[in-house]
Amino acid sequence: MQYRSFTKDKIQISALGFGCMRFPLLKGGTGEKPDEKEAVRMLRYAIDHGVNYIDTAAPYHGGESETVVGKALRDGYREKVILATKFPTWEPTAASELDPILERQLQKLGVDCLDVYLIHNIQKSLWKNVQKLKMIDWVEKKRQQGKLRYVGFSFHDDFDLFKTVLDCHDWDVCQIQYNYTGENVQAGTKGLNYAGQKGVSVVIMEPLFGGVLAKPPGLMGETIRKSGKNPVDLALRWLWDKPEVSVVLSGMSSMEQTVENVQIAGKSGVGTLSAEDRAVIEAAKAAYEKSSPVKCTKCKYCLPCPFEVDIPRNFEHYNNAFVLSENTKLCRILYSMLPEPHRAANCTECGACETKCPQHLPIRRHLKEVVSLLG
Repeated sequence: MQYRSFTKDKIQISALGFGCMRFPLLKGGTGEKPDEKEAVRMLRYAIDHGVNYIDTAAPYHGGESETVVGKALRDGYREKVILATKFPTWEPTAASELDPILERQLQKLGVDCLDVYLIHNIQKSLWKNVQKLKMIDWVEKKRQQGKLRYVGFSFHDDFDLFKTVLDCHDWDVCQIQYNYTGENVQAGTKGLNYAGQKGVSVVIMEPLFGGVLAKPPGLMGETIRKSGKNPVDLALRWLWDKPEVSVVLSGMSSMEQTVENVQIAGKSGVGTLSAEDRAVIEAAKAAYEKSSPVKCTKCKYCLPCPFEVDIPRNFEHYNNAFVLSENTKLCRILYSMLPEPHRAANCTECGACETKCPQHLPIRRHLKEVVSLLG
């Protein structure tokens, strides 16, 4: 396993982190009930082979992920890892509800102190609740009380909000969605670099975009297959090639995936991508963009919409769902995370956006297609 520097304390963290939101499911079970025995086996295998960053959250697996992680960390495993979970930003309506939520999480995990605590899923609508309930002051108070070691936030919105959140506090950690098809999505490369400049450790989620980049479809997949390269290896090492990346989370769903990712992480590092690797990735990205039905450049000239529709974000989710057709479910979930006024269904067809679009896109027609596929 390769290790990288984490937080201003420069503790050593494994390049690969175990994301605990995609455990194997119990056969014959319903919903998101995890196969606890197999999940524990996978977690302990990863830890035994050098993985020391474990990431979970309150809502994962219908609230059961933290409990499974807690069981996996018994028998001396807790002392071997950096344990991260997240505060459910959307849940409390009053400041008096904050403490009980944290205590519930500590109990599920079977610990007295968390190594990393992230304010979960920051986006414009939830950021208002963070400010209203003074959650940042609260997590700092919990740190002083010895409940938390490092504090940060996970993020799902645009770069402008990312910069606002990053600048408002002396954070230890931030967590962003990032992969080679998403350099301009959400915080993106600009956000990664900005966090790096400020000395904030960056945790990467969705490096394989919900597993899609492990088995890329269509022209994109054909491009990688012709190269003879391993798509998982390319996607993960593309991230580890960047010095600003502290740890890459993989939501592993099988022991086979766990073994493969541990092996790939063992050869990770800045400067490990060859010129040939880079050329294949660029060709795959070009194939992905060519396959996108809406040729939106995200210039944002169409904004602000008089009715608050976030046109570029809607098209981003639509293009992903169209190109990555094998994982439309994930794209629908990400689309549903948009605040309701920002979704395509809120379009009144006033046409103001089309008069400002440099690409002369039929925006109103495309927004209807978004609703039809995702809404």
